[in-house]
Amino acid sequence: MHKTICQYCLLLLLCIAANSCRKEQETVLSVDFDYEIVANNYQVPVRIAFTNKSTGTQTYKWTFEGGTPATYDKREPGTITFTKPGSITVSLEAGTNTERLTKTVTILLDTVLKANFNIVPVLNNIAPVALACTNTCQGATKYNWQFEGGTPATSTAANPSGIMYTTPGTYKVFLEALNNRGLKDTISKWFTVLPPLAAGFDIVPSFDDDDYEAPLTATLQNKTISATTHKWSVVGGVINKPNDSITTVYFANPGTYQVSYEASNGKATQTVTQTITVKPNTGMRSFTNVKLGINTAHSTLGAFFSTTLRQVFKQSEVNSSNGAAIDICYFGLSENYTYNRFISPDTVQAFTFPAITGATNTQFVNQQEKCGCSYLLTSTGFDNCTTGTDLDAIQLSLNSNSVAAFSDAIVPRIVLFKNAKGKKGAIRINSFVKNGTQSYILCDIKVQKD
Repeated sequence: MHKTICQYCLLLLLCIAANSCRKEQETVLSVDFDYEIVANNYQVPVRIAFTNKSTGTQTYKWTFEGGTPATYDKREPGTITFTKPGSITVSLEAGTNTERLTKTVTILLDTVLKANFNIVPVLNNIAPVALACTNTCQGATKYNWQFEGGTPATSTAANPSGIMYTTPGTYKVFLEALNNRGLKDTISKWFTVLPPLAAGFDIVPSFDDDDYEAPLTATLQNKTISATTHKWSVVGGVINKPNDSITTVYFANPGTYQVSYEASNGKATQTVTQTITVKPNTGMRSFTNVKLGINTAHSTLGAFFSTTLRQVFKQSEVNSSNGAAIDICYFGLSENYTYNRFISPDTVQAFTFPAITGATNTQFVNQQEKCGCSYLLTSTGFDNCTTGTDLDAIQLSLNSNSVAAFSDAIVPRIVLFKNAKGKKGAIRINSFVKNGTQSYILCDIKVQKD
């Protein structure tokens, strides 16, 4: 009986061993893995989760091209980050001490999709404009363009050109950029179409030459629209810079001159002309209806005048930049006009006015009738003075009577003067206007030019 039991046990052990060998033979060595793009985002940096599905393996060697980490030696690598766009390879080599297998996959990763472009007008942006667009997108393979106001209005070309604009204005260019996975990015930019060429200019004499007398310097004030090149010409004058947009012209002698201007923008050219008549130099400047207030009106109307700046100055307007140019000062005591006097700028502080900074000296003959002069300038003689030479005859006999104050008893009254530059002149008071503290005189002035 014991022998039978031992035989049975032996048989059982042999069956168990045989069954174990059969199970070992059924375990097949295989290398496999799955991957998942995290958030389905294929734009680098890309995160990929790997799952090992290998069987019968004991050792592992993962290789991740462009990944972090680049290699891994355990079964489950988890999530790997890739920063290299394009085709990357991932491989897993796994097995036992006696056998190893490898699986490799290729994954296409995308560059970050970014829409962008440059607007490139052909020649310039002056109507008519042929527009081109240079595509500077990243990661895009398809393009949808919209050209507001352009012809054609749409395009799917990578770098569209020949988009025509004929009407001036500001227009939007819109781009939708897509990649192979259908992702999109958009951008829009504004483009301005300038008006067509329209040439024009004015001839503007300088401040000192606004009487149009020779010699004359004038600014050629350009009013042209949409020009890129300029060409000025004149016969009998001198253009300072003939190819500048705005320049000056000089005429030494009297006469009538034609100034020509040619404007161009590469698409069109136009030429226009203007005529200017330069008068002979009289050597004299005239002013009419100059209003000078009595002393109480100096702050509101002004009692000082400059023959070079050609301006009446109120008290608040007198400063260090214009003080030296003031050469005529009037003092009127009241609206009764019992005491009136033209005074030198360097003496105004003695007549209730603030001193003038940089003041110069002007000599006045307030009462010709008391100067004892052999030559008296009458109102008719004043009108007949048409040149600076005519004023040379003025005699300034200065004495206590001739410089003394006058009343409004004589109208018109002629007052003679010579300023600090030695220029002679005459003032004709045409009326004494009574208006309380705002009373004033109206006068005409003639003076030799500097």
